[in-house]
Amino acid sequence: MIIIINGSVGVGKTSVADQLHYKFEKSVHLDGDAIGDVHPFIIYDDARISYLYRTLALLIGFHQQNGYRCFVINYVFESAESLQDLLDLLTPLDPDIHTYWLTCSEAEQVRRIRGRGRDEINWELDRFIELYKIQMAASQRGFIGKQIDTSDMNVAEVADEIWEDVFAKAESFE
Repeated sequence: MIIIINGSVGVGKTSVADQLHYKFEKSVHLDGDAIGDVHPFIIYDDARISYLYRTLALLIGFHQQNGYRCFVINYVFESAESLQDLLDLLTPLDPDIHTYWLTCSEAEQVRRIRGRGRDEINWELDRFIELYKIQMAASQRGFIGKQIDTSDMNVAEVADEIWEDVFAKAESFE
């Protein structure tokens, strides 16, 4: 099983993915930002993005060979096509993939970003607005994940909602 968490800067992707990861008896959390942290880093570089996606697939394959079957990935997907590129690489490894798109109110997202206390806070504040608009437009053109508004939820509540959704789907197929 693979769970993918999508969303803008500061929405809680990494925290939720980490919380989900620990709900499994045995799993691997793959943080796309950390795995794809190359230098030089260019946001809109198709070769870099392809490299990241192939690396994620390679890591999942390696972990599967070593007994792991459950994976949680967090990353920012700006288009349905970009998400589909990753899904195309992962589906042969495990077709049981669940994708979620986390959103929250602008005020809540600002609060969360400020709470992180990072050096590049102004860049993150500008980037989350830009990404939110990009992702909203992308969601109108295609699937970027099942939307979950996390505005009034803490990390554990978001993880619980995703967990319940994933396993409610699994039970419906039995």
